[in-house]
Amino acid sequence: MTSNRIDVAAAISAAAFIAVLAVAAWWDPSIRVLHVFESLPYLLAAVLCLRRSKLGYALGFVSGAFWLWTGGLLTTFIRNGFERLEMLIRTGAVDRPDILIAVPAALAAAGLTLSAAIGYGRLPNKAWRDAVVLGAAVVMVPAYFIAIFAAFAPQYLRMFRSLVG
Repeated sequence: MTSNRIDVAAAISAAAFIAVLAVAAWWDPSIRVLHVFESLPYLLAAVLCLRRSKLGYALGFVSGAFWLWTGGLLTTFIRNGFERLEMLIRTGAVDRPDILIAVPAALAAAGLTLSAAIGYGRLPNKAWRDAVVLGAAVVMVPAYFIAIFAAFAPQYLRMFRSLVG
């Protein structure tokens, strides 16, 4: 896969994740504002990855990885989504499409994370100072997400309690 295809894959993954956020917000009006703000780093990552920006790759990697971490390790959302997918395959029906949506979200987040890492890896002009960009993203992206959770959906802050207590 050429670098351009990797960048397009990152952008498509980010767009797919944004689409999942939109569907979830359509189903649940209480998270609409949260999901508008949550989509911004993914939108920015998509645009910057298409421009082959180191910041875009860092933003895409950290945003996708953060969502996978929260949805897969701090909560059971991803696991429950795949359980609903198995139910759908087995029975032809699903009881909770709002949980099933975790499957395309996880696939899109993983696609963004992987594509951003590969895109950066293929850059010819890597430097040690790139670690500063990645380090800033590792600090700023979680801080941003936690801030928007606090502002628009504080009930989601409970998932972080195990980290501070």
